[in-house]
Amino acid sequence: TNWTRHTHAGTIMAAKNARADGTKGEAPADDKIQAISVSAQKKPLFHYVSLAKKFLAKSEDVEIRGVGSAIARCVSVVEILKSDGLAAAVSIETGTTTNDKADDGEEDKERLKPTILVKLRRADDFVTKMEQLRVSRASGDANEK
Repeated sequence: TNWTRHTHAGTIMAAKNARADGTKGEAPADDKIQAISVSAQKKPLFHYVSLAKKFLAKSEDVEIRGVGSAIARCVSVVEILKSDGLAAAVSIETGTTTNDKADDGEEDKERLKPTILVKLRRADDFVTKMEQLRVSRASGDANEK
């Protein structure tokens, strides 16, 4: 599957190379942005939120991608991170991708699916905010017992 991303500067093609856990297959490098491909049904929503937090702890920027029905979940992940004050959206790109196989069995027919790519940048006070979240979660767990 090829991604077609529409930006104001034009169309960019990028290969999608995702593992089953939603992360890119390559090892993190200084010049590579970590990417998370959100699925509509494979993993719970907070799996992707936790994964994004781990990536943001190690890297300044993270890309979160969604295709088709996963777009809403992708946006939810981004909004959770923004509302917690952990990240800010640097750019949002939308576009379409072609599906190699049509659902109705007609191989000649191409299906276009909408895509979204959100680039997030770690907040300056990321470490402080993560500690505050950890403490508030710990105190909430203690109050429930």
